[in-house]
Amino acid sequence: MGKYDVIVIGAGLGGLSCAARLSALGYRTAVFESHTLAGGYATEFTRKGYTFDVSLHGVGGLEEGSFGQLLKGCNADQRIVPLRKKHPYSIRWEGQIIDIPSNVQEYVQLLQDMFPAEQAAIEKLFAGIRRFRAGFSAFSSPSSSSWRKAAGLLKAGTFFRWTQMTTWEAVRQFGLSDRFTEFFTALWPYYGLPPKRLAALYFFIPWISYHLEGTYYIQGGAQALSNALVASIQLAGGEVHLRSQVSEIVVEGGKAVGVRLKKGAAYEADWVVSGISPHHTYVRLLENHAAAGRELEAVSRLETGTSLTQLYLGLSCEPHELGITEEDLILYDVPDSETDYEVMMSGQYTKGNWMLTNYNAMDPTLNEPGKGVIAVTFLDRLENWPAARREYKAQKESVTQQILERLEQLYPGFGSKVVVAELGTPRTMQRYTANPGGAVYGYAQTVRQSGMKRLKHKSVVDCLSLVGAWTQPGGGFQGAMNSGIMEAERIAAKLGQAERASISTHEAYQTPRT
Repeated sequence: MGKYDVIVIGAGLGGLSCAARLSALGYRTAVFESHTLAGGYATEFTRKGYTFDVSLHGVGGLEEGSFGQLLKGCNADQRIVPLRKKHPYSIRWEGQIIDIPSNVQEYVQLLQDMFPAEQAAIEKLFAGIRRFRAGFSAFSSPSSSSWRKAAGLLKAGTFFRWTQMTTWEAVRQFGLSDRFTEFFTALWPYYGLPPKRLAALYFFIPWISYHLEGTYYIQGGAQALSNALVASIQLAGGEVHLRSQVSEIVVEGGKAVGVRLKKGAAYEADWVVSGISPHHTYVRLLENHAAAGRELEAVSRLETGTSLTQLYLGLSCEPHELGITEEDLILYDVPDSETDYEVMMSGQYTKGNWMLTNYNAMDPTLNEPGKGVIAVTFLDRLENWPAARREYKAQKESVTQQILERLEQLYPGFGSKVVVAELGTPRTMQRYTANPGGAVYGYAQTVRQSGMKRLKHKSVVDCLSLVGAWTQPGGGFQGAMNSGIMEAERIAAKLGQAERASISTHEAYQTPRT
């Protein structure tokens, strides 16, 4: 039986970042993952010689910004190559393709040119965003000076007000039109809910990162990020075990003391971290623990987020030869986000908006020259896909054909260039991650499930933590990594206190009495 300081269950970004940060702080960690690759959704796969990035479209602040700081804390920042994107995203809006500038002033000018009657309101919106950013910085500052932090929080009124708003409410409070708001919030599908339901927190924090810290892709894709975290863990003396499914969290006296694998091996630890869904943790890994049953009832009442369907396409030419030059393009054919969300949730995929990602434009080295790779992504839910194998296969073929027909209309000749067409559905997501409903953002990112109101890292079992998109602060690459690092800091403090207490006790017994 092996013994570690901390054992992490699941090699998603939450688990990997937690283990990497603890490793950087000097703790001996081990990660156990059931899949053949580390990374969770941050992975890749190959078909017929084509490499497909499972999920990464872009991250903000990869060099000197907030995401770069997360990587630095994990000793992974020097193990990746950031690729600056030309534009955060582009929109096909009312028949015209519009590239969204990274630069804030250029973005303001674009919006004021498009919506000339709303110029003053646009200025007010951006002033509000600046106040929101200042408040967020004050709230999240690690400064040790309590009085300075308190002084900063006095200026955080806008931030705290916006945390109680939906994205739609935060934008519309400045008197901006519905049409403007739809255009400005067009990136909402990447956060899982339409603006009238999406917490403003989850829209504006990445927005600030994209426009003030730069939007990036990572050379080699999401797998390169996961591999960098694995390397950081291993070089610090930690271990990452693949094809190693945990079947039980061992609890003694109300305290997590280790794990048991499906193959029978058992490992001890001073602390256990679960980077998989709370549902899986409480149902399968703690099924004999009474408190877990009660907690399962509580987490089951929370709203689970949406899933995605993605069609991964390998082409016999590069995308630009078909007229696809944008890096990330939102095909915004439905001007009303609520309608778009409802048609997607009902499985009427050709009636909604899609996101098209051109991986050749973001990373020409991901595949060989002449091989084009794009992905079509849209929101979806598990209930739209039959469980029976024959019906499921037939529906996959039908939906794939529908997507290809629409792409042929947009880019004539597209169909003749398709070499690989691999459709990933919510059932695919569920199979690879065991997430309920194939959720990709954890719990739905609503106001009532955002920020400090999201599930806490501390579980009902002593020395057992929960990390990942389901927990504070939220979903996405940056949210999941933030979750793991935040909890790593808390665990290190707890284990450090226990170590100091142990040393003090030992010294007390060794001190001669007079």
